[in-house]
This record gives sequence, C-alpha cells and structure tokens, in this order.
Amino acid sequence: MKKTAYIISHSHWDREWFLPLESLRYRLVTLVDEVADLLENKDGFEYFHMDGQTVMLDDYLLVKPDERARMERLVRDGKLRVGPWYMLQDAFLTSSEANVRNLIYGNQDALKFGAVEKIGYFPDTFGIYGQAPQLVKQAGMDAVIFGRGVKPTGFNNQVFESDYTSPFSEMYWQAPDGTRVLGVLLANWYSNGNEIPVDAESAKVFWDKKLGDAESYASTGALLFMNGCDHQPVQVDLPEALDVARELYPDMEFKHSHFAEYVMALQELVPSDDLQVIEGELTNQRTDGWSTLVNTASSRMYLKQANQRVQQLLEKQVEPIAVMASRVGTAYPEEYLKFTWKMLMENQIHDSITGCSLDAVHREMETRFMRAEQAARAMLADSVTRIVRQVDTNTTAKLDGEAVPIVVFHTSGYEASRVVTVDVELDRTYFAEMPFEEIPAYLDGLPRATLEVRDADGNLVDASVTELGMQFDYELPDRAFRKPYFARRYRVTFVAERLPKMGFATYFATPVAEKELVSLESDAKHLENQFLKVDIAENGCYAVTCKETGRTFAGLGGYADQGDIGNEYMFKETGDGLRVTTENLTASCVVTEDSAVRKTVEITHVMMLPESADKASFADEKARVVWHPGRVSPRSEKLREFVIRTSLTLEKAGRALKVDVRMENQIEDHRLRAIFPTGTKHETHFADSVFEIVERPNQVSEEWQNPSNDQRQQAFVALGGLMIVNHGLPEYEVNADGSEIRLTLLRANSEIGDWGNFPAPEAQSLGEQVAQFYVMPYKEEELRTEAAKWAYEYQMEPFAVQADSQHDGRLSNREEFAMWQDAPGLIFSSWKRATSQDAEVLRFYNVTKSVQELELLQNMCKTTILEEKVETESAKRWNVAPSEIITWRKEDEK
Repeated sequence: MKKTAYIISHSHWDREWFLPLESLRYRLVTLVDEVADLLENKDGFEYFHMDGQTVMLDDYLLVKPDERARMERLVRDGKLRVGPWYMLQDAFLTSSEANVRNLIYGNQDALKFGAVEKIGYFPDTFGIYGQAPQLVKQAGMDAVIFGRGVKPTGFNNQVFESDYTSPFSEMYWQAPDGTRVLGVLLANWYSNGNEIPVDAESAKVFWDKKLGDAESYASTGALLFMNGCDHQPVQVDLPEALDVARELYPDMEFKHSHFAEYVMALQELVPSDDLQVIEGELTNQRTDGWSTLVNTASSRMYLKQANQRVQQLLEKQVEPIAVMASRVGTAYPEEYLKFTWKMLMENQIHDSITGCSLDAVHREMETRFMRAEQAARAMLADSVTRIVRQVDTNTTAKLDGEAVPIVVFHTSGYEASRVVTVDVELDRTYFAEMPFEEIPAYLDGLPRATLEVRDADGNLVDASVTELGMQFDYELPDRAFRKPYFARRYRVTFVAERLPKMGFATYFATPVAEKELVSLESDAKHLENQFLKVDIAENGCYAVTCKETGRTFAGLGGYADQGDIGNEYMFKETGDGLRVTTENLTASCVVTEDSAVRKTVEITHVMMLPESADKASFADEKARVVWHPGRVSPRSEKLREFVIRTSLTLEKAGRALKVDVRMENQIEDHRLRAIFPTGTKHETHFADSVFEIVERPNQVSEEWQNPSNDQRQQAFVALGGLMIVNHGLPEYEVNADGSEIRLTLLRANSEIGDWGNFPAPEAQSLGEQVAQFYVMPYKEEELRTEAAKWAYEYQMEPFAVQADSQHDGRLSNREEFAMWQDAPGLIFSSWKRATSQDAEVLRFYNVTKSVQELELLQNMCKTTILEEKVETESAKRWNVAPSEIITWRKEDEK
C-alpha cells in the first residue's frame, strides 16, 4: 500500500515573545495577506492551519477589519483552518475554568468565521494536564496533537531522543475518568517539514532524512510533516516543491493537507492493538529533566499572582453574582464578560503567563491584568449594587435606626465561617448640602464614635474596628449627575458565621460610644484558636498543632536561598552550590494585631545573601549562549542584606494559618523557597491540578538527571497530613523521600534563554515582592473531601458592601442561591449563564475514585463542556463517575 506524506502548512504564532506584540502583529498581517492570496490564486496550495487559535484572526482584523468577509469565505470553504482554542495557553498555569473559557470562546469565534478545526491542538504547551482528553472529547474531538510532555525539546527547537512510553508517535491518551482519545506526538517537532527544497538534489537529501525520521516513529503509512515553525513566513513555492518530491518518490503520495484529513486517515490505519495507552498528565517525567520548562512557573511570580487574582475574581465572584443579579431582573453581562475573559486570556498564552519573554512583553501584560481587573470589578460592583437595592435590610431584632446594613457576599460553593472586612461610612455629607470647604470642620466636630456589629437576629458578633478618619468619595447615580461627599469612615473586621455557599447574609453596624483601646497581647511567640495552636521558635520557624488530630508539624516556614544561573524557562543552581538558610538566624517577633477576630505576629529575618551570580563568569556564559545545564558560574562573594517580613495570622474561625510574606529584593540571580517538613516520609504527594487532584511520585525516573524535581500546582500541594494552600505561587518541590514541601516564593533571573542571548533584566524582580499562602493540617482520609474544599474556600475572600439605609426589599436579609445539596468529593467549579444566555450553567467535578451522588434542587439537563445538551431529559439526582467533569443547564422558564 502506498504511503502518504501529509504536509500541513502553518506558522506557530507566539503572539509575543522575543519580540513584543506589535512587532509580531506587523509580521502576522503580512503572513495572513500572503496566505489568503495563495489560497485564492495558487494551484496546489490548498490549506493553511492557523495554529489552533482564533486570536490570530482577531489580531489581523484589528488592522484590516474590511478583510473579515474574505477570512470568513476562506474558513467556510475549508481552506483556512481555525480553532478550537481562542489562544494557545499554558495548560498548568491557567485555571480549570480558564481552560474551558478558552475552548468555548475559540469554538464560538471559529463558528462565526464558518467552521472549527476539531482537533485538540497543543503544539508547544509546556506539559499538559491529565484531564485534557476528557475536556477535548466533551468538545467533540477524538484526537489531540501535541509537541511536549513525553519527549524533550531543547535549545532552538532541537529534538532529543528519550525513553518515553510509546514506541510510536501515535498512541492512546487516557484521562483519569477513562476517556480515551487518539494522541499524535510531534515526534520530530512542528517544523519537521519546514522549508522544503525545490531543486531536486537538495530535495533528495531533505526527503531522505525527513521520511526516515517520520517512519522511525510512525505506526502507519500516514506520515505527518509540519511545513512551518515559529513566526515562519508561508512557503510560497510549496506546490512546486511537492511536485519535485512526487517525481523523486513515485511510490510515495504527497498531499497538501489539513489535520482533519490526516487524523481521519490515521484512525482507519492505526493498529489499535499495538498502540500504547498513556495515562494522565504529560510532564516530561521520562526525560533527563533539563527541558521540561517547569520553572516558568516561578519566572516573574508577580504575573502568576495577578493572573490568579483576576481569574478567581471572574470565576468565583463576577459570574455567579451576575447570575444572582439576573435572577432579580438585571441583564447578564455576557458580551462584557467575553471581552474581559479574552483580555485576560491574552496574558495566559504559553509564552506570556509563563514569564519567558522580553521585559516589554511583560510590562504590557501588567497593563492588561490591570484593565481586566478593572473590567471585572466594574461588572461586580454593578451586580452587587442592583442586588443590594432589592435586599430587605430592615432588622428583625429592632436595632437602632442608625444601624448600618452590611451585606456579605460569599460564593465559594461551600458553607463557611469567615472573617470579613468592610469599610463603613457614617455622617455622609454631600457637597450639595453645605459649602464643601465647611464639611471637614463640621464632621470633625461631631462626637467621636465606634461601631459594634450584630447579625440579623441582633446577636453581637466578634468585631474589630479601626477609625480611618474623614475621607472624600462620590456616588455615580443611574439617572443623575455625580454626587461628591465627605464622610467619616471606619474599617470593620468581623466574624461572619455559616455564610451561605452561594449567596449573601446581612449584618448591622451600630454606632456606639468610643471604647478604650485594648493594648496588644505581649506574647509574640504563640497564636491559638479552636482549631490550631501555633508556637514560634527563636529562628522564626513555627510549629502548628492540629487540635482535632493532635498532630504537630514542627520547623515550618524556614527559608532557603539558592543561586540561579538558569533562565526564565529553567532553574539551574550555581556551580558552587552555595545555599543560605534562616535555620541558625535569630528572628524578631512582634504582635501587630490582637483582637476578638484574629491575631497577627510579624516575624523579621535579616539574611546576608550574595548580591548576584559572579558577574564576570556569568556574563561570559550568557554571551556564549551556554545552555543552562552546562553553566557553572558561582555566586558573588559580595553580600547584601535581604530582609523578609513574615506575618502569621490566625483568625477566630480559621482552619489554616495565614502567611503573608514581604521581601525587599535587591538580590539578583537567586531563588527563595519556604520549607515545610512533615516529620514523616512518603512515596507520593498530592497537588491540585486542572479538574483533578493528582497523585505524583516523589522519586524521579531513571532517566532524570536534573538535581531539581520542581512541579506545578493550582490551589495546593499536600503531603502527609500537611497542606500548603497558595495564592498565585504555582511552583513547588517535594524531596525524594517525601518528607518536605518546598514552596517557591521568588525566582530572580536575567534572560529569556532558549535559542539566543536575549537579556530580560526585569525578570530579576527587584523591589518589594509579596507572597501569600496558608498552612493547613488535615486528616489524610479527608484530603479529597473536607481538606480540598477548605483549600478552594481560601482562594477567594468573601466581601461585604454597605447598604445605603434600612429598607424593604423582595429578597430576604439572607439568601442561598445554590441549586445543589452538599456532596463529599464533588468540587464546585462554575455557576454562570450559558454563552447563549438562554440558561444557567452549573459545573462540578469528582476528585474521588468512587461514584458520587449530587442532588440538585431543580431539574437540570446534562451538557458537554461547550454547554451543548447531551441528554434531553432533566433530573434532580445525578451520579457523577470518578474523575468526571459534569456540566448541567437549567433552562429559563417560559
């Protein structure tokens, strides 16, 4: 049977990387124009693959909007192949829901152009989460094409041999729930058919090698050749080059093709009994460990923190609260949500969120994060305002008429008691009421007061109040001009008990006579509540005792600093191996807050660190483009002071110790980690990943040579009864014997790396750097149930707003909007309206190895991840299979 070479024209389009966005957009416009001309006018040039992402067309049409009809015609005719993603994300550094939005909006946009290329395309993703087969299968795809995860790709796209599990480039890839898709590894990379020669002599040399390389991995006679590479201009003489190939190899068929045709042929030919089954996540674990790109998880940590903040804001507050508002008559802001998600996703592209690009690229990202957060908070404020107007804020306990209603929103998906902080205004005086220059004196002359907080039944709740003084603000009414005012403002922190899992509860702040300030507790070495006891040692490490289990975890929270002569992609320790720790330092401790609500102790460490890597030798290695595994530069002999201020906060209702870290970083070329010994040894550990809690081995494979074994996480890493819950700190390592968690707080480096000498001095992250995480003991048998839910709970703080006054409303002072009963092992993921806006959408996933039952409070229909019905019958009671991602629709009532 004749073998067939399938040649796919493409250009892998990193939207921004070693050049900034607009420099590359200029090249993109030229590329798309040339491609369109070829598709319309060149015989034998039939197809062009748009790298699996629709953002390329968005970027092109911003410059040439009049070309949209032409693009639609080419897509509709099957010549221009677009989708299924909006952009090519980094899979591990974006949340579960962000991965779904990327797929939904990519499919939606591609359909508007005319068609979707239904191939799960991951050409350059820096490792892929284990649930990808289930995700793409639910989106109607039976095959995935991927470039990384089982075979190392190094300097300048060099492909290395490795002992990955499959003997073929084709394999089956299976998700934890059992979903299986055909997987195709780009074994010779996505440029193995690049720049095909036209002259016969060169073509013979080219094809002899390329055909041999492809055949060495292929399980069939269908051979894949990718005609393009990073930002590659289209090969305009490709038809002529293929004619030459046909003359040289008459027994081989050469087809200018596309992925759908190639996969269809492959599915008919693959020897299914001979293909290996690859299970779970693809993270290059059967390689030497030097090309995993895992340390992009710690490059420019400030980007990861901003991303976590904005995506959590959209997923767990803006969307569900907008649904609540739609329940009471407010239009759901789907178009603006899509606009905001897309803005955020521009930062989630695999060379962007990873922090492995030029400084100019990442400066622009900071602006995008700021804009996306502004947009998210604008939507949130509007929804909240419209809900609060309809809340009955009259007290049921006949409180003083001066009692100020405070509406607390909680949308984690789990009922919880949390500490809430809100700014409350008293004595608001508008500029329209008296000359504005007289208002400050008027407010200053009013009697001094403080506030106490009660629940809707009149019960006094624990609270702490700080007077902020007189402050200016303004209102922007719906139907009137702006209204500036001055008011006396107070910061109120209180314990809100048993907040609804998806709703709000109303509290009341009442002015009372000013109370005498209570002096802070003198014991700066001890914190305690009903769940935990914390004792701080002389060196600043702390021991956490779980009162429920009686277990104590000692020596937590010490710091270890290493030199780093790697790059934005990979960590490489300095050749001298010099490490500095806080183990033998004496730390100072001071109580900064001690109230009925919480206690905070600030620990200060002063470390003396080498100011950088040795400047001369490291500069030489970078100038000669020495690949990171071969670098040996030592750390500098010159030392500088490095101050770490760590705040430990234990809240009255807290099941975890909250840790806030501030660092004034003037040190270059280093990595700082917090260390958490468990006191026991284990073979595996657990980490939160995309739609799963994954169990990972602590020992590396036989092929592994990298001294580090760093990993990526979403919300937490857990080992032996100790869980570290992070806020935008995705890199960690567990040592080989499974006795210690190492959490990266800061990594400072100075160049992109990869294929040349590209300085990136701002990757040194100089100036104040911050980090936040929680230390939480847990019962090991409750890891996938109670412990995990608390970890997700701590990802987002509840928030409160002051209502204008006590008033009647159609909503009670406490509302639970959740449409489900609690179920162990089922993790709440999303509650939103469908992109079509005709239904509410609810999503959960099962993190256990057993079937879980979920009872809904209303009949709902099951859908795919793309919100399309898969079953027409609706029901209230559903069985959710192990590791299943399940989505339901609640149709609007007619």
